Amino acid sequence: MKIVICDDNRDCIEKTSTAVKNILYEKNITPQIDIYLDSREAYSCGNSYDIAFLDVNMEYFSGIEIAKQLKSINPYIIIFIITSYDQYLDDAMDLNVFRYIRKPTDEKRLKSGLLKALEYIDNCKISFYLKQGEEIKNIVSNDIVYIETVGRATKVVTVNGEYLSSNKMDFWKTKLISSFFYSVHKSYIINMKYISDYKRDTVGLLNKYSIPIAYRKQADFRGYFFDHFGGSI
Repeated sequence: MKIVICDDNRDCIEKTSTAVKNILYEKNITPQIDIYLDSREAYSCGNSYDIAFLDVNMEYFSGIEIAKQLKSINPYIIIFIITSYDQYLDDAMDLNVFRYIRKPTDEKRLKSGLLKALEYIDNCKISFYLKQGEEIKNIVSNDIVYIETVGRATKVVTVNGEYLSSNKMDFWKTKLISSFFYSVHKSYIINMKYISDYKRDTVGLLNKYSIPIAYRKQADFRGYFFDHFGGSI
C-alpha cells in the first residue's frame, strides 16, 4: 500500500506518519510512506498512491491542488484533508475527499477514518454484470453514483451510464457494503463519494442529480454526513 503525507509542519507529519504506521501494522499491512514538507515536490512527484494525507494551507500549492493532481494520476485515491481551516470543506467535497480532519489531529478519528478507508478499498472493486440493450456490462461498485427503485426493478446510475437491473433494492443493500453507500430513502441508495451539495431534505450528486432524503432519515443522515466530512453539527 502506497501512502503520501504532505504538510509543511514537521511535527504534524511525524505525528500523522507514526499514527498511520501503528494503525496499519495492527492490520498486518506494511505501507510505503512518502513524506513531503515541500508542497512543490508532492505536486510534481508523478507517483500513484492509494491514500494521501494532505495539509491545506501550504506555501506554493494547497492540499486541494495537490489532491487534484494526485487524482489525475489515480482517480480512486483516498484523500484525507488535515487542516485547521473549515472554509475548505466545500472544495474538499467537490474532490470527493474521504475525510476532512481538523488539527490538532484527533488520533481516534484518524484511526476510525483509516480503517474505513481500508474497508472501502477492499469493497470498491466489487463487480456486477448488468445488461444494457444486448450487451452485458461489467460495473465496478466504486463507479456507482446512485441506485433508484423503478417499478419492480432498479436503475443503476454510474459515472459512465445508466443501467436497468432486475434486482430489487434489497439486493443492492446487501451487496453494497462499503460505508460510503447510504440508503437515504427506501427508493434510493447513494454513493457519498459523489456528493456535491447537501440540504436538509436533498443531496446533490456530481452537480447533476438531486436525490430526496426521507423525512425519518434526515437526522441520522445529517450525523453520518458530518462524521464522514468532518464538519460540525
